[in-house]
Amino acid sequence: MSEHDVACRMLPEPLLTGCNVVLFEDERTAQELFPLSVLRPSWEIRCGAGCLRQWLIGMNSPSMSVLFRPRTELTAMAEQLAGREDESPDPDADVVFINGRLIGLWNITQHAAELPVTVTDQDGRVLIARRTGAEARRLLALPGNELGETLVQKQTGMGLPDGWTMLHARYIWDYMRHNTQALERQLITEIKAASEMLGAHTLRDLPGGAHVTDRTAGHPVYVGAGVKIMPGVVFGNHAGPIWIGGRTEIEPHTYLEGPLYIGRDCRVKMGTRLYHGCALGPHCRVAGEISASVMQGYVNKQHDGFLGNSILGQWVNLGADTVTSNLKNDYSHVKVRLGDTRLDTGDQFIGLMCGDHVKTGINTMFNTGTVTGVAANVYGGGYPPRYINSFSWGGAEGMKLGDLDRTLHAARFAMQRRGVELSTAEEELLRRHFTETSNQERSK
Repeated sequence: MSEHDVACRMLPEPLLTGCNVVLFEDERTAQELFPLSVLRPSWEIRCGAGCLRQWLIGMNSPSMSVLFRPRTELTAMAEQLAGREDESPDPDADVVFINGRLIGLWNITQHAAELPVTVTDQDGRVLIARRTGAEARRLLALPGNELGETLVQKQTGMGLPDGWTMLHARYIWDYMRHNTQALERQLITEIKAASEMLGAHTLRDLPGGAHVTDRTAGHPVYVGAGVKIMPGVVFGNHAGPIWIGGRTEIEPHTYLEGPLYIGRDCRVKMGTRLYHGCALGPHCRVAGEISASVMQGYVNKQHDGFLGNSILGQWVNLGADTVTSNLKNDYSHVKVRLGDTRLDTGDQFIGLMCGDHVKTGINTMFNTGTVTGVAANVYGGGYPPRYINSFSWGGAEGMKLGDLDRTLHAARFAMQRRGVELSTAEEELLRRHFTETSNQERSK
């Protein structure tokens, strides 16, 4: 088994072999996937053990070129996150355009119907489109913004045929909604391949004082090199597989319930409860009670407090006893504001959607379905607004636009503590987004 085998569980290899594969974003991505869409293209948003770009590159096929067509302002950031520039396309090969919203696509029967040339979702978003000849070459030459608009204008697509399963994000909360299914697909099937790709082995001999909830029929527990598991850890492998990345430390008296993915270099502090369907990116430090939530990486939640059905960007710091509500008292569907639109999610359980570089003070309380923009600083008693604009400072008593220089200073300091520098690409995006946000505030 190899990385190629793992990636093929999330994406259909026959569809992509011998093609130029182009990741693109449509014109609604920035608003519908806010706030995580500000500092990364959509294919870099984590769902489960990884992101779309990770699985595509993991195919490692010599007959397939992978190219990125993000929104124009994200070009440098897309290259930085991928760690590489575009591969050279084959001018004679077909081109498969994949919307960055796609999380996974696989056939569930041996006799699945052939995919149509263009696959759209129920709202008309182009998710996959295959083009040939002169049209393929013309589209391949377009920059990201024009490519998305052109594909939408030209689409005569169809829905997904029988025999296929597809996960994609219409809105930002869909990454939480699909996280459990993505984890199960990534970690349960073909586990040997997953082990080789992500660098872990099956935990066969439990450390002294550690326990598993099902020793006979339970799902496997995987640990990477250098993982430290202290006495009193309980692995809830009855509910799903558990993955612990290399050099992660699990402190005593913690409960880890599968399906669960914990990335490398994390710290799970004493008494933490991680419930069904959580995915933590690298370098997270967590404590308290966490359920069905996704952290992109470099998140500090080192104190007590409940986080449920939430998605957090990078470099988020939640103060002690920060809590989220993920269920309304009347059990009705949660509504979420994106831009000027308030949308019914169709879900009862939606918590916090939190942008990168957000900070909260102690005892901060977030209401059900709260959106917190990039680099917000939230503090004080009571419930802050359910929509907090980027760079806002304050809480229930009012919000105001913060100072950009102080924000950048705090970002640099927080990142340097973990041995990471604020890149030119990320700083330029923060400055650009601050200008956009301040212009919006002045126009109100």
